[in-house]
Amino acid sequence: MMKKIYPWEVNDFSSPGDEVPHHTEWDKVTDFDEEGYGWVSTDSGWGFVNRDGYLVIPDEYDLTFYPHFQNGVCRAIKNGKYGIFDRDNNAVIPFIYDTVFGDFDKSDPVLAASLNGKWGLMDLRQNEILPFVYDIITGFNDHHIAVRLGEYFGVVDYGQNTVMNFKWDYLHLLDGNFSVGKALEIYFDKDKIDSLGSYSSENYKDVGHRYQKIKYGIINRDGKVIYPFISDSPIQVFNPASGRAKISLNHFENPAADVDYLSFVADMEGNRIRFDPPIKEEEWIDTFHKSCHELIWGKGTWPY
Repeated sequence: MMKKIYPWEVNDFSSPGDEVPHHTEWDKVTDFDEEGYGWVSTDSGWGFVNRDGYLVIPDEYDLTFYPHFQNGVCRAIKNGKYGIFDRDNNAVIPFIYDTVFGDFDKSDPVLAASLNGKWGLMDLRQNEILPFVYDIITGFNDHHIAVRLGEYFGVVDYGQNTVMNFKWDYLHLLDGNFSVGKALEIYFDKDKIDSLGSYSSENYKDVGHRYQKIKYGIINRDGKVIYPFISDSPIQVFNPASGRAKISLNHFENPAADVDYLSFVADMEGNRIRFDPPIKEEEWIDTFHKSCHELIWGKGTWPY
């Protein structure tokens, strides 16, 4: 039997010190999708209610990922492990993986997953597409997969043929090109970097495996440098037509700072492109990413 809860019982994620509202209507605390499922977070966990307040998906998950129920399935974490469930709370992908991600807009998505420290690709039926032999997958498209095997990153195709040699200290796919990083002969104090809690995930590397400084640039399929190695963090946004990219400098001199506050739009020589008009401090959080996007791609191109 489904458990019934009330709007005032769910977490509203108020900031510390804020007055917690006593909501009595479900539309005030969640958004219902086309089938009447509304996500909620309670003291027990994350789940989904219907408009009558019954938990159609029990609040038993550590986290559910937005957007929910793309093509009828939802990615979530349960007991610290990733998996995927459907609208009947059946585990489509069992909750045994260290991570799972993919393009759920597709009717039969390819999924990147890690299990027992090794990464591979599979489909929603757990059929293996790429063997679980890689140390990480940073991304993939219809043709290529960016992976790390041992110490270095490279690119393979779906037949496991090497497309880009394994010589990079970082690599991810970027709109048909490759955002890559190469280590310099500049070393950091491991204990200091670790104590500062600087970004260190494989998908957003700060330092090489020997705690070397990494500089980031962009290369094309032929290995030609199309944006110079001048950024201190992986380049996520680049427009080949304008030659502009969002980069960061002096990240290691300010390791505790939010990378957004150290980022800016630059041309091919690394010259900062100024916001016009300048962003006011109180507007920074709301407008920074939009302003960067439009400096790179043009006015009116921000999609959100």
